Amino acid sequence: MRMRWAAPALTALGISALLAGCGSTTAASSGPNDLLAQVQSTHKLTIAESAFAPEDFQDPTTKQWTGYDVDILRGFAKSLGATLSITSMPFAASIQAVADKRAALTIDIYWNADRAKVIGFSRPMLNYNDVVAVNSTHPTVSGTSVADLTGKKIAVVIGSAEVAEANAVPNAQITQYNSVGESFLALSSGRVDADFEPGVDVPWAKHSNPSLNIKILGAVPASISPPLASLRGYYGVPKGKYSARFLQKLNAYLKTIACNGTEQQILNKYGMTSKVFLAGICSAPNTYSGGS
Repeated sequence: MRMRWAAPALTALGISALLAGCGSTTAASSGPNDLLAQVQSTHKLTIAESAFAPEDFQDPTTKQWTGYDVDILRGFAKSLGATLSITSMPFAASIQAVADKRAALTIDIYWNADRAKVIGFSRPMLNYNDVVAVNSTHPTVSGTSVADLTGKKIAVVIGSAEVAEANAVPNAQITQYNSVGESFLALSSGRVDADFEPGVDVPWAKHSNPSLNIKILGAVPASISPPLASLRGYYGVPKGKYSARFLQKLNAYLKTIACNGTEQQILNKYGMTSKVFLAGICSAPNTYSGGS
């Protein structure tokens, strides 16, 4: 998980201080006291996001925002008779923007208790998991057990949650890279034996650069990684009555696209053809039900 997932949540106290500092500006910018009515009257759905491919990023050629989150939320906006308005900002600021009603939605995020104090959450929209990637031409790791990985050269990204997972492997020789791309190049060229990364990143990297000699060997061992139930993605919305009708519409839309194949078609565009990403999502409850 990148810092997007592992970043410390803003506390309720921190949000309160931020809101107090905003004064009347926040109230003026929030519009009608009903988010759904606001979106439908302005025909604009504002989301706060930062750039993480393949979730949400600017196409280097067109400079237009794209990614599976963007595609999903554009479809949702259209269902409300609105267009998507994207406000780019650092990840931590996106939670603040939703908490103080300057944006209707965050990009998809993990649920945690601190975040739940200051924002509401949609139904789950995707499964995330951490995987062990290996060189696809000359793999030097035969399995994904802790024993198989012991003493191996393992790549991770600086500041990611995978650093702790790699540190739990006995005698692992860990190299921390500045980006996922750098770590994949090291794996593809044989400089490391394995790479611990979010499961979405490997198919996207292969989709973007088929010459990379990388493949997913399997999941990071359960004994050193968070429980899968806690690794689902959700959209964050403002808390309370203000967003209640909007959230009802969002949940209905997310359930529909998860169940009728539309979401899988969107994921396929970004190389995410594995069924693991949507396993159990159609039948999942509308509220958080995983580990803390």
